[in-house]
Amino acid sequence: MNVKMIRRSMVFLLLPCVLYVSTMLTGCACRPSPEQLSQLEQTKAAALAAEEAAEAKTQERMEWEANLKEKQAALQKAESDLKAVQEELAKEGKK
Repeated sequence: MNVKMIRRSMVFLLLPCVLYVSTMLTGCACRPSPEQLSQLEQTKAAALAAEEAAEAKTQERMEWEANLKEKQAALQKAESDLKAVQEELAKEGKK
């Protein structure tokens, strides 16, 4: 065998070994650690609290919008009443 073939075969043999060793050294684990589990629970709790707060704010906004519509309707009625009174006064002033 020549040198190129030996080098190529060594690379093909060493590459899987290096990958395996690097995977073992990085700590490939099947299960999460207790710290990771507690952090996950904290994140879930925070996300749930944020969702509840967002829902509460959405409900509050809907209530404010309904209140605004009621006030706008009352204002429109008052403006139409004012216009009617002004027309009546204008008619009486012409007499």
